[in-house]
Amino acid sequence: MDLGGYTLKWGWALLDFDGAESIFGYIPGTAFADTALERIKEIEKSLNCVIDMEYKSTGDIGSHMQASVLSDTHSYELMTSESYHTISYVRSGYFTGLSSLLDLSETDKWGTPSILQAVTYKDDVYSVVPYSWPDLLYTTFYCPIVVNETLISRYGHVDPREFVEGRTWTWDKFEESIQAYTINDGERKIYGIASHPAYYSMMMFLSNGVSVAEETESGVVCGVYTNAGIEAMERARKIRTETCVDCFNPLEHTEDVINDFENGNNVLLVTYANSIIGRSGSSILYNMANVGILPFPQGPNAEPGVYPSYYETLRYSTSIPVNARDPEIAVIVLDRMFEPFEGYETKEDIIAHFSNQVFFDERDVQVYINMFENSEYGYRAEGARVILEQIMGNASVTEVLEKQENIYNDLLEDIIKPHYQGRLAVYGE
Repeated sequence: MDLGGYTLKWGWALLDFDGAESIFGYIPGTAFADTALERIKEIEKSLNCVIDMEYKSTGDIGSHMQASVLSDTHSYELMTSESYHTISYVRSGYFTGLSSLLDLSETDKWGTPSILQAVTYKDDVYSVVPYSWPDLLYTTFYCPIVVNETLISRYGHVDPREFVEGRTWTWDKFEESIQAYTINDGERKIYGIASHPAYYSMMMFLSNGVSVAEETESGVVCGVYTNAGIEAMERARKIRTETCVDCFNPLEHTEDVINDFENGNNVLLVTYANSIIGRSGSSILYNMANVGILPFPQGPNAEPGVYPSYYETLRYSTSIPVNARDPEIAVIVLDRMFEPFEGYETKEDIIAHFSNQVFFDERDVQVYINMFENSEYGYRAEGARVILEQIMGNASVTEVLEKQENIYNDLLEDIIKPHYQGRLAVYGE
């Protein structure tokens, strides 16, 4: 195929660490960045085209695209940003639906229906992600439990990874463990667990096999109003505010909690994936010599061995603006660009990469990838976390549910159902 020297402009938002330099999301000079650059050269040579990459802040990329659409001029053929911003453009009609341009059934390449839930709307999917590329998407989800294995060994505790392997990592075992992990050795208090309250309550909610939005015989409903959802919220509140109230580090700001964990003041930490393996030198695996990864303990309604998670924003979601000069050329370039990298063609290759270069234990890799693959959109920006945040206060779960019912019904009708309509239209699930 000869594109006759066609110049394709691709806007890529710098998402990480205050606009740090990026090559398709990778640190310049690293092996993956070099591979991405080589991929561009191959495409330009084989298609006789020019790929003009423009790296700017998220706001600059979005505002430039929006202004060009409103003025009926051309900006980008492809635009990559995070779904937190992308979805507002989708709802405003600034992006082209992709189901007629791409084979979205290739979920190993473009992303699964759950992963793309944030950018699926009404009748189509409006963004895809480099799902087969190493590292990038594995920093987008919430919330694994990180274990200070040095403290586990020092105080003679059983490695909690064994509870996961033995399928005994339940709410009861979790409650028992964080009580045992809380130690005052005379000089300082070591807390059993540290977490932003919203992360903890959201993960406890999901750990009982519940979703923010549930498909039932009567249609889509909010999971917080199901029996399993209520059960999860009640248990989360009881552990946090009653039986284990002294086991939770009183620090709540995310960065403070992470720093305190790295200083050895907490045995368990509930945190988002980017703080664990992100590209920053401040990420936990850069700073600690021996940590483990756990899923959240499973409630009685959960499917054994399935470890859920959620994401608030989907990084590296790539869309085609409605004013793109030639969407078909954009698709050709995108299709070739997002092919797996050489040596990382399969899931097993990705697992081997994490095992050899990132994590300390093969069990950590399996849990981490399991959680990523079972991640769903959390609708946090739209307000779906309101109840889960409030149950950590003094009000009862029932009282909070009644107070927020109208808000959740509006959210369900105005936001959640249109996202599910798009999923059904494209994937038929």
